[in-house]
Amino acid sequence: MLPIVYDLQVFGVSRPIGGYGLMVSLGVLATGFLSARAAHHAKEDWGAVIATIGYATVPAFLGAAVLFYLVELVRSGFDVEVALSHGPGLVFYGAVPGAGLGTYYAARWLRVPWWKMIDLSVPAIAVGHALGRVGCLLGGCCFGAEWHGPWSVTATDPMSPMANPSVPRHPVQLYEAFGLLAVALVFAATPLEARWLGAPGSGRRISTYAIVYGVLRAVVEAFRGDGVRGVFLGGLVSTSQLVSLAVISVGVVGLLRARRLEAATTAPSAAASP
Repeated sequence: MLPIVYDLQVFGVSRPIGGYGLMVSLGVLATGFLSARAAHHAKEDWGAVIATIGYATVPAFLGAAVLFYLVELVRSGFDVEVALSHGPGLVFYGAVPGAGLGTYYAARWLRVPWWKMIDLSVPAIAVGHALGRVGCLLGGCCFGAEWHGPWSVTATDPMSPMANPSVPRHPVQLYEAFGLLAVALVFAATPLEARWLGAPGSGRRISTYAIVYGVLRAVVEAFRGDGVRGVFLGGLVSTSQLVSLAVISVGVVGLLRARRLEAATTAPSAAASP
């Protein structure tokens, strides 16, 4: 594990570069670059897409931080002082509504087709998230349960939460990262005209991704071992699994919405046919 990747000296002041922060930053850059590339190939204004993503960055981090503190508040029995003492932290699911709202209003202002941009950005979102999960491994957070299998990992750095205690664990961060990369490859390799995903702009792609990621996250959560994720029903269900269920439901609603829109679009064409 690498909680601190490099100790940068600036004017005699030490500025440690954390592994988690570094990978999250690379994830944001990768998402922006790949989204802009997809927009360029789709003959959209890639500069406006980059600006839209930039405006979404702050709301995304705010949402991730707010959800982290809400989880801590519940875990502490609604003791505000205890909840605040456990920060700072970030929860990915909190970034989703923040980024969604940020991109929506920025897209309206910059006149970017929001649904089309989101659909085109699905592989980019998955790649950026995968890099962030690698950051979790480097930082030693979001770690797995104790496991002595062939590909277990053991953290020894005392700064790593994963090292308390220092035992072999499931590399759940990599489970999710590899799953996300596989999803990114499938979406990137699927032609834009593929009927099962629909044309970009219908919302079918991002809705499908929400369902797939919700299932992936719920499965990976079963191998987690950190208490900070929040657990219910005697440890059987985590906070993220409950949120995963909500995300899957939103994805299903999105697919139904896309189907209605497609039906409404094709109906007038069919009626006009001789």
